[in-house]
Amino acid sequence: MTVLDWLKASERYTFEDSTFEKIAAERGCDIEADAFDAEITQRQRDLMLADIIFTAVLLSPSNTASLSQSHNGYQKVIGQEQDTYRKDKLKFALAIYKKYDDEKAELLEAVVPKIRFIPIVDVDRL
Repeated sequence: MTVLDWLKASERYTFEDSTFEKIAAERGCDIEADAFDAEITQRQRDLMLADIIFTAVLLSPSNTASLSQSHNGYQKVIGQEQDTYRKDKLKFALAIYKKYDDEKAELLEAVVPKIRFIPIVDVDRL
């Protein structure tokens, strides 16, 4: 299994191959190399996985609108999607970056959400 195949199998996002090539190059991996060869370390695989999360969560939209297309009786509908586990994914990526003392850990720790949801508490009326 090549590094490119491994990266594609490690995520559910629809990244282009150039995104995976960038991630692999930044981690010093040849995209065509065997992902489980001795040349590719567990550290590199873990950091590439964290980089996928970093790219998907921080550099991609967390909400997508619904899309509906029709032509001659054929209809295609793609529903809206929202990333409800964004925080958990960032914590996972941060844990990997911290484990290997990677510089992206500081970037993730500095991320402040723009919108904060306030929990609604149901109280009895007086």
